[in-house]
Amino acid sequence: MNALRKLITLALVLLVVAPAAMAQTKKKKPAAKPKARTSTSAKKPKAAPSMGEEIEIQPQAKPEQSQIQANPPQVQPEPPTMMVQSGSSVPRAEQGDGGLNPNSARPIDEADIMYKVTNWRRLDLREKINQPFFSKNNEITRFLIDGYRSGLLKAYKNDSLTTELALEDFNTNLRYENTEGGLSEEEKAAGFGKASEDDGWGGTPKTDPKAQPKKAATPAVEDDGWGGTSTAKKTAPSAGKKPGAPAANNTAANNDGGWGDEPSAAAAGGPIEYFATELPVIEIKEDYIFDRKRSRAYNDIQALTIIIPAEKTARGFDVPVASFRYKDVAAYFRSNPKKFIWYNSLNQAQHKNMADAFDLRLFNARIIKQSNANDAFLTDIYGGEKAGLLKSQQLEHKLMEFEHNLWEY
Repeated sequence: MNALRKLITLALVLLVVAPAAMAQTKKKKPAAKPKARTSTSAKKPKAAPSMGEEIEIQPQAKPEQSQIQANPPQVQPEPPTMMVQSGSSVPRAEQGDGGLNPNSARPIDEADIMYKVTNWRRLDLREKINQPFFSKNNEITRFLIDGYRSGLLKAYKNDSLTTELALEDFNTNLRYENTEGGLSEEEKAAGFGKASEDDGWGGTPKTDPKAQPKKAATPAVEDDGWGGTSTAKKTAPSAGKKPGAPAANNTAANNDGGWGDEPSAAAAGGPIEYFATELPVIEIKEDYIFDRKRSRAYNDIQALTIIIPAEKTARGFDVPVASFRYKDVAAYFRSNPKKFIWYNSLNQAQHKNMADAFDLRLFNARIIKQSNANDAFLTDIYGGEKAGLLKSQQLEHKLMEFEHNLWEY
Protein backbone atom coordinates (compact mmCIF):
# COMPACT_ATOMS: atom_id res chain seq x y z
CA MET A 1 0.00 0.00 0.00
CA ASN A 2 2.87 2.30 0.86
CA ALA A 3 4.63 1.43 -2.38
CA LEU A 4 1.53 2.35 -4.40
CA ARG A 5 1.34 5.73 -2.71
CA LYS A 6 5.00 6.38 -3.48
CA LEU A 7 4.48 5.55 -7.15
CA ILE A 8 1.50 7.87 -7.43
CA THR A 9 3.41 10.68 -5.72
CA LEU A 10 6.40 10.19 -8.02
CA ALA A 11 4.18 10.27 -11.09
CA LEU A 12 2.62 13.53 -9.99
CA VAL A 13 6.02 15.09 -9.36
CA LEU A 14 7.18 14.05 -12.82
CA LEU A 15 4.09 15.54 -14.43
CA VAL A 16 4.79 18.84 -12.75
CA VAL A 17 8.56 18.99 -13.12
CA ALA A 18 8.88 17.62 -16.66
CA PRO A 19 7.20 20.50 -18.57
CA ALA A 20 9.26 23.10 -16.66
CA ALA A 21 12.51 21.26 -17.43
CA MET A 22 11.63 21.03 -21.12
CA ALA A 23 10.92 24.79 -21.27
CA GLN A 24 14.32 25.60 -19.74
CA THR A 25 16.14 23.39 -22.21
CA LYS A 26 14.43 25.18 -25.12
CA LYS A 27 15.57 28.58 -23.82
CA LYS A 28 19.17 27.47 -23.43
CA LYS A 29 19.36 25.97 -26.92
CA PRO A 30 21.58 28.35 -29.03
CA ALA A 31 20.27 29.68 -32.33
CA ALA A 32 21.75 28.18 -35.47
CA LYS A 33 24.42 30.43 -37.01
CA PRO A 34 23.96 31.25 -40.68
CA LYS A 35 26.55 29.65 -42.88
CA ALA A 36 29.03 32.05 -44.46
CA ARG A 37 28.75 32.21 -48.23
CA THR A 38 31.94 31.39 -50.03
CA SER A 39 32.86 31.16 -53.60
CA THR A 40 32.72 27.40 -53.34
CA SER A 41 29.21 27.53 -51.89
CA ALA A 42 27.79 29.30 -54.91
CA LYS A 43 24.71 27.73 -56.28
CA LYS A 44 25.17 25.71 -59.38
CA PRO A 45 22.49 25.55 -62.03
CA LYS A 46 20.54 22.41 -61.76
CA ALA A 47 20.53 20.05 -64.67
CA ALA A 48 17.33 19.51 -66.52
CA PRO A 49 15.50 16.44 -65.20
CA SER A 50 15.59 13.36 -67.36
CA MET A 51 12.59 11.40 -68.41
CA GLY A 52 11.11 9.26 -65.73
CA GLU A 53 12.67 11.36 -62.99
CA GLU A 54 10.32 12.91 -60.47
CA ILE A 55 10.38 16.69 -60.15
CA GLU A 56 10.28 18.12 -56.66
CA ILE A 57 8.33 21.33 -56.33
CA GLN A 58 9.60 23.35 -53.42
CA PRO A 59 7.31 25.95 -51.86
CA GLN A 60 8.41 29.60 -52.11
CA ALA A 61 9.92 31.01 -48.95
CA LYS A 62 7.70 33.44 -47.12
CA PRO A 63 9.10 36.96 -46.49
CA GLU A 64 10.30 37.65 -43.03
CA GLN A 65 8.21 39.74 -40.64
CA SER A 66 10.89 42.50 -40.52
CA GLN A 67 10.70 42.95 -44.30
CA ILE A 68 6.92 43.27 -44.11
CA GLN A 69 7.13 45.97 -41.47
CA ALA A 70 9.88 47.87 -43.34
CA ASN A 71 7.79 48.25 -46.50
CA PRO A 72 4.15 48.76 -45.44
CA PRO A 73 1.58 48.93 -48.23
CA GLN A 74 0.68 52.47 -49.36
CA VAL A 75 -2.89 53.52 -48.59
CA GLN A 76 -4.67 55.33 -51.43
CA PRO A 77 -6.15 58.68 -50.24
CA GLU A 78 -9.89 59.03 -50.41
CA PRO A 79 -11.29 61.59 -52.87
CA PRO A 80 -12.27 64.91 -51.20
CA THR A 81 -15.93 65.26 -50.43
CA MET A 82 -17.84 68.46 -51.23
CA MET A 83 -19.45 70.26 -48.33
CA VAL A 84 -22.93 71.11 -49.50
CA GLN A 85 -25.38 73.18 -47.55
CA SER A 86 -28.57 71.58 -46.47
CA GLY A 87 -31.30 72.80 -48.74
CA SER A 88 -28.80 74.09 -51.35
CA SER A 89 -27.21 72.29 -54.29
CA VAL A 90 -24.31 74.75 -54.58
CA PRO A 91 -21.07 73.69 -52.86
CA ARG A 92 -19.60 76.05 -50.30
CA ALA A 93 -16.38 76.23 -52.30
CA GLU A 94 -18.28 77.93 -55.14
CA GLN A 95 -19.90 80.51 -52.85
CA GLY A 96 -17.68 83.55 -52.56
CA ASP A 97 -19.19 84.84 -49.31
CA GLY A 98 -19.42 81.45 -47.60
CA GLY A 99 -23.24 81.57 -47.55
CA LEU A 100 -23.36 84.83 -45.52
CA ASN A 101 -24.54 88.29 -46.51
CA PRO A 102 -21.52 90.67 -46.47
CA ASN A 103 -23.78 93.72 -45.95
CA SER A 104 -25.44 92.35 -42.82
CA ALA A 105 -24.42 93.48 -39.34
CA ARG A 106 -25.42 90.05 -37.97
CA PRO A 107 -25.28 87.66 -40.94
CA ILE A 108 -27.38 84.50 -41.04
CA ASP A 109 -26.36 81.44 -43.02
CA GLU A 110 -28.43 81.07 -46.17
CA ALA A 111 -29.09 77.44 -45.31
CA ASP A 112 -30.94 78.59 -42.18
CA ILE A 113 -33.17 81.13 -43.96
CA MET A 114 -36.66 79.73 -44.37
CA TYR A 115 -38.35 82.96 -45.56
CA LYS A 116 -36.95 86.27 -46.79
CA VAL A 117 -38.44 89.45 -48.27
CA THR A 118 -36.84 92.88 -48.79
CA ASN A 119 -38.65 96.03 -47.63
CA TRP A 120 -37.90 99.70 -48.17
CA ARG A 121 -39.09 102.02 -45.41
CA ARG A 122 -39.37 105.81 -45.20
CA LEU A 123 -38.14 107.24 -41.88
CA ASP A 124 -39.50 110.78 -41.44
CA LEU A 125 -37.47 112.38 -38.64
CA ARG A 126 -40.09 115.12 -38.20
CA GLU A 127 -42.53 112.68 -36.62
CA LYS A 128 -42.70 112.86 -32.84
CA ILE A 129 -41.62 109.28 -32.28
CA ASN A 130 -38.57 109.80 -34.54
CA GLN A 131 -37.43 113.15 -33.12
CA PRO A 132 -34.86 111.55 -30.74
CA PHE A 133 -32.83 110.76 -33.90
CA PHE A 134 -33.08 114.42 -34.93
CA SER A 135 -32.39 116.37 -31.73
CA LYS A 136 -30.59 119.69 -32.01
CA ASN A 137 -26.90 119.32 -32.91
CA ASN A 138 -27.38 115.53 -32.76
CA GLU A 139 -29.08 114.97 -36.10
CA ILE A 140 -28.36 111.57 -37.59
CA THR A 141 -27.99 113.18 -41.03
CA ARG A 142 -25.26 115.46 -39.64
CA PHE A 143 -23.39 112.46 -38.25
CA LEU A 144 -23.58 110.60 -41.56
CA ILE A 145 -22.33 113.58 -43.58
CA ASP A 146 -19.50 114.34 -41.15
CA GLY A 147 -18.53 110.67 -40.97
CA TYR A 148 -18.13 110.45 -44.75
CA ARG A 149 -16.19 113.71 -45.07
CA SER A 150 -13.84 112.65 -42.27
CA GLY A 151 -13.17 109.30 -43.95
CA LEU A 152 -14.84 107.11 -41.32
CA LEU A 153 -17.70 106.02 -43.58
CA LYS A 154 -18.07 105.03 -47.21
CA ALA A 155 -20.85 106.47 -49.35
CA TYR A 156 -22.45 104.65 -52.28
CA LYS A 157 -24.50 105.81 -55.25
CA ASN A 158 -27.52 103.68 -54.36
CA ASP A 159 -28.65 101.12 -51.81
CA SER A 160 -27.25 98.19 -53.80
CA LEU A 161 -23.90 99.15 -52.18
CA THR A 162 -21.79 98.22 -55.19
CA THR A 163 -20.48 101.58 -56.52
CA GLU A 164 -18.79 104.04 -54.20
CA LEU A 165 -19.60 107.75 -54.46
CA ALA A 166 -16.79 110.25 -55.04
CA LEU A 167 -16.46 113.27 -52.78
CA GLU A 168 -17.16 115.70 -55.64
CA ASP A 169 -20.40 113.92 -56.53
CA PHE A 170 -21.37 113.84 -52.87
CA ASN A 171 -20.90 117.60 -52.53
CA THR A 172 -22.82 118.18 -55.76
CA ASN A 173 -25.78 116.16 -54.51
CA LEU A 174 -25.89 118.28 -51.34
CA ARG A 175 -26.12 121.59 -53.21
CA TYR A 176 -29.24 123.52 -53.96
CA GLU A 177 -30.25 123.41 -57.59
CA ASN A 178 -29.77 126.54 -59.76
CA THR A 179 -28.04 128.55 -57.04
CA GLU A 180 -24.64 129.07 -58.64
CA GLY A 181 -26.01 131.54 -61.22
CA GLY A 182 -24.99 131.86 -64.85
CA LEU A 183 -25.07 129.14 -67.44
CA SER A 184 -24.28 125.51 -66.94
CA GLU A 185 -21.33 123.80 -68.58
CA GLU A 186 -23.61 122.19 -71.17
CA GLU A 187 -25.10 125.57 -72.09
CA LYS A 188 -21.69 127.17 -72.37
CA ALA A 189 -20.50 124.32 -74.61
CA ALA A 190 -23.54 124.88 -76.84
CA GLY A 191 -22.47 128.50 -77.42
CA PHE A 192 -24.83 130.37 -75.12
CA GLY A 193 -23.51 133.45 -73.35
CA LYS A 194 -20.91 134.42 -75.96
CA ALA A 195 -20.88 137.97 -77.43
CA SER A 196 -22.22 137.82 -80.97
CA GLU A 197 -20.42 139.71 -83.76
CA ASP A 198 -23.33 139.28 -86.14
CA ASP A 199 -26.17 141.80 -86.27
CA GLY A 200 -28.60 139.12 -87.31
CA TRP A 201 -28.59 140.18 -91.01
CA GLY A 202 -25.19 138.92 -92.00
CA GLY A 203 -23.29 142.15 -91.19
CA THR A 204 -21.49 143.61 -88.24
CA PRO A 205 -23.46 145.55 -85.63
CA LYS A 206 -23.36 149.35 -86.07
CA THR A 207 -22.77 151.86 -83.34
CA ASP A 208 -25.30 154.58 -82.65
CA PRO A 209 -23.64 158.02 -83.06
CA LYS A 210 -26.37 159.62 -80.96
CA ALA A 211 -25.61 157.43 -78.01
CA GLN A 212 -24.30 159.59 -75.22
CA PRO A 213 -22.34 158.40 -72.23
CA LYS A 214 -24.40 158.16 -69.12
CA LYS A 215 -24.02 160.81 -66.46
CA ALA A 216 -22.77 159.98 -63.05
CA ALA A 217 -25.57 159.13 -60.68
CA THR A 218 -26.40 161.69 -58.04
CA PRO A 219 -25.96 160.64 -54.46
CA ALA A 220 -29.05 159.08 -53.00
CA VAL A 221 -31.01 161.11 -50.49
CA GLU A 222 -32.07 159.06 -47.49
CA ASP A 223 -33.79 159.66 -44.19
CA ASP A 224 -31.38 160.01 -41.30
CA GLY A 225 -33.96 158.73 -38.81
CA TRP A 226 -34.56 162.13 -37.19
CA GLY A 227 -36.84 163.67 -39.78
CA GLY A 228 -33.98 165.10 -41.86
CA THR A 229 -32.19 163.92 -44.94
CA SER A 230 -28.59 162.90 -45.49
CA THR A 231 -26.59 162.09 -48.57
CA ALA A 232 -24.16 159.18 -48.76
CA LYS A 233 -20.72 160.57 -49.36
CA LYS A 234 -17.25 159.74 -48.27
CA THR A 235 -15.79 161.85 -45.47
CA ALA A 236 -12.27 162.12 -44.27
CA PRO A 237 -11.51 160.42 -40.98
CA SER A 238 -11.78 162.66 -37.97
CA ALA A 239 -8.81 163.57 -35.88
CA GLY A 240 -9.86 161.34 -33.04
CA LYS A 241 -10.02 158.20 -35.19
CA LYS A 242 -7.24 156.12 -36.56
CA PRO A 243 -6.93 155.52 -40.29
CA GLY A 244 -8.87 152.40 -41.35
CA ALA A 245 -11.51 152.75 -38.63
CA PRO A 246 -15.09 151.81 -39.61
CA ALA A 247 -17.20 154.56 -41.13
CA ALA A 248 -20.03 156.25 -39.31
CA ASN A 249 -23.46 154.65 -39.12
CA ASN A 250 -24.97 157.24 -41.44
CA THR A 251 -22.96 156.10 -44.45
CA ALA A 252 -24.48 154.24 -47.38
CA ALA A 253 -22.72 151.03 -46.35
CA ASN A 254 -24.63 150.93 -43.07
CA ASN A 255 -27.97 152.29 -44.22
CA ASP A 256 -29.04 149.08 -45.97
CA GLY A 257 -31.45 148.11 -43.21
CA GLY A 258 -29.34 145.14 -42.07
CA TRP A 259 -27.83 144.18 -38.75
CA GLY A 260 -24.20 144.26 -39.83
CA ASP A 261 -23.65 140.47 -39.78
CA GLU A 262 -24.85 139.67 -43.28
CA PRO A 263 -22.52 137.60 -45.50
CA SER A 264 -20.60 139.40 -48.15
CA ALA A 265 -21.58 139.25 -51.77
CA ALA A 266 -18.55 137.11 -52.59
CA ALA A 267 -19.52 134.58 -49.95
CA ALA A 268 -23.16 134.56 -51.02
CA GLY A 269 -22.25 134.02 -54.66
CA GLY A 270 -20.89 130.49 -54.14
CA PRO A 271 -22.86 127.23 -54.19
CA ILE A 272 -25.23 126.72 -51.27
CA GLU A 273 -25.53 123.33 -49.59
CA TYR A 274 -28.38 121.85 -47.62
CA PHE A 275 -28.00 121.96 -43.87
CA ALA A 276 -28.38 118.73 -41.92
CA THR A 277 -31.59 120.07 -40.40
CA GLU A 278 -33.05 120.40 -43.92
CA LEU A 279 -32.63 116.66 -44.58
CA PRO A 280 -35.29 115.04 -42.37
CA VAL A 281 -35.93 111.91 -44.44
CA ILE A 282 -33.97 108.64 -44.44
CA GLU A 283 -34.80 105.59 -46.53
CA ILE A 284 -34.12 102.22 -44.89
CA LYS A 285 -33.50 99.05 -46.86
CA GLU A 286 -33.90 95.90 -44.78
CA ASP A 287 -34.48 92.16 -45.14
CA TYR A 288 -37.26 90.46 -43.21
CA ILE A 289 -35.82 87.00 -42.45
CA PHE A 290 -37.19 84.00 -40.58
CA ASP A 291 -34.36 81.91 -39.17
CA ARG A 292 -35.27 78.25 -38.92
CA LYS A 293 -32.39 77.48 -36.55
CA ARG A 294 -33.41 80.09 -33.95
CA SER A 295 -37.12 79.93 -34.83
CA ARG A 296 -37.66 83.66 -34.91
CA ALA A 297 -37.89 86.57 -37.34
CA TYR A 298 -35.25 89.28 -37.83
CA ASN A 299 -35.29 92.71 -39.47
CA ASP A 300 -31.81 92.84 -40.97
CA ILE A 301 -31.07 96.47 -41.99
CA GLN A 302 -28.83 96.69 -45.07
CA ALA A 303 -28.52 100.37 -46.01
CA LEU A 304 -29.47 103.92 -44.98
CA THR A 305 -30.04 106.56 -47.68
CA ILE A 306 -30.27 110.31 -47.11
CA ILE A 307 -33.20 111.77 -49.08
CA ILE A 308 -33.91 115.39 -50.00
CA PRO A 309 -37.72 115.65 -49.72
CA ALA A 310 -39.73 116.67 -52.76
CA GLU A 311 -40.89 119.98 -51.24
CA LYS A 312 -37.27 121.15 -51.02
CA THR A 313 -36.21 120.33 -54.59
CA ALA A 314 -36.84 122.10 -57.87
CA ARG A 315 -37.64 118.79 -59.55
CA GLY A 316 -40.69 118.13 -57.42
CA PHE A 317 -39.76 114.61 -56.25
CA ASP A 318 -37.46 112.99 -53.70
CA VAL A 319 -33.77 113.11 -54.59
CA PRO A 320 -31.29 110.68 -52.97
CA VAL A 321 -27.98 112.13 -51.76
CA ALA A 322 -25.97 109.03 -50.81
CA SER A 323 -26.37 105.55 -49.34
CA PHE A 324 -24.42 104.09 -46.43
CA ARG A 325 -23.86 100.49 -45.41
CA TYR A 326 -25.64 99.97 -42.08
CA LYS A 327 -22.97 97.54 -40.95
CA ASP A 328 -20.41 100.38 -41.13
CA VAL A 329 -22.82 102.92 -39.65
CA ALA A 330 -23.52 100.74 -36.60
CA ALA A 331 -19.80 100.33 -35.92
CA TYR A 332 -19.36 104.09 -36.39
CA PHE A 333 -22.11 104.85 -33.85
CA ARG A 334 -20.78 102.37 -31.30
CA SER A 335 -17.27 103.83 -31.54
CA ASN A 336 -18.42 106.84 -29.46
CA PRO A 337 -21.53 105.97 -27.41
CA LYS A 338 -21.67 109.33 -25.64
CA LYS A 339 -21.69 111.35 -28.86
CA PHE A 340 -24.13 109.50 -31.11
CA ILE A 341 -27.08 109.47 -28.73
CA TRP A 342 -30.74 108.77 -29.21
CA TYR A 343 -32.19 111.59 -27.09
CA ASN A 344 -34.65 110.37 -24.44
CA SER A 345 -36.76 113.39 -23.49
CA LEU A 346 -38.72 111.42 -20.87
CA ASN A 347 -35.65 110.30 -18.93
CA GLN A 348 -32.37 112.06 -19.59
CA ALA A 349 -30.49 109.45 -17.57
CA GLN A 350 -31.43 106.83 -20.15
CA HIS A 351 -30.13 108.22 -23.45
CA LYS A 352 -29.26 105.39 -25.81
CA ASN A 353 -26.80 104.92 -28.59
CA MET A 354 -28.29 105.28 -32.07
CA ALA A 355 -27.16 101.79 -33.06
CA ASP A 356 -28.98 100.34 -30.03
CA ALA A 357 -32.07 102.40 -30.93
CA PHE A 358 -32.14 100.80 -34.38
CA ASP A 359 -31.75 97.33 -32.87
CA LEU A 360 -34.62 98.02 -30.44
CA ARG A 361 -36.77 99.42 -33.29
CA LEU A 362 -37.35 102.72 -31.48
CA PHE A 363 -38.68 104.39 -34.61
CA ASN A 364 -41.63 104.39 -36.95
CA ALA A 365 -41.01 103.95 -40.66
CA ARG A 366 -43.73 102.91 -43.08
CA ILE A 367 -43.14 100.52 -45.95
CA ILE A 368 -42.95 102.31 -49.29
CA LYS A 369 -41.75 99.38 -51.42
CA GLN A 370 -41.52 95.62 -51.20
CA SER A 371 -39.37 93.49 -53.47
CA ASN A 372 -41.20 92.88 -56.76
CA ALA A 373 -40.36 92.04 -60.36
CA ASN A 374 -40.87 95.62 -61.62
CA ASP A 375 -39.03 97.29 -58.70
CA ALA A 376 -42.01 99.61 -58.32
CA PHE A 377 -43.15 101.58 -55.29
CA LEU A 378 -46.50 100.93 -53.64
CA THR A 379 -47.81 104.31 -54.82
CA ASP A 380 -47.01 103.37 -58.41
CA ILE A 381 -48.55 99.90 -58.14
CA TYR A 382 -51.80 100.95 -56.46
CA GLY A 383 -52.10 104.42 -58.01
CA GLY A 384 -51.85 107.11 -55.37
CA GLU A 385 -50.49 108.11 -51.98
CA LYS A 386 -53.62 107.09 -50.08
CA ALA A 387 -53.80 103.63 -51.64
CA GLY A 388 -50.06 103.16 -51.08
CA LEU A 389 -50.43 104.09 -47.40
CA LEU A 390 -53.27 101.60 -46.90
CA LYS A 391 -51.25 98.84 -48.58
CA SER A 392 -48.28 99.68 -46.37
CA GLN A 393 -50.36 99.06 -43.25
CA GLN A 394 -51.67 95.81 -44.72
CA LEU A 395 -48.14 94.58 -45.35
CA GLU A 396 -47.19 95.35 -41.75
CA HIS A 397 -50.08 93.19 -40.47
CA LYS A 398 -49.29 90.50 -43.02
CA LEU A 399 -45.71 90.11 -41.75
CA MET A 400 -46.92 90.01 -38.15
CA GLU A 401 -49.53 87.35 -38.92
CA PHE A 402 -47.01 85.31 -40.92
CA GLU A 403 -44.80 84.87 -37.86
CA HIS A 404 -47.79 84.34 -35.58
CA ASN A 405 -49.32 81.56 -37.70
CA LEU A 406 -46.11 79.53 -37.68
CA TRP A 407 -46.79 78.51 -34.09
CA GLU A 408 -49.42 76.25 -32.56
CA TYR A 409 -50.86 76.85 -29.10
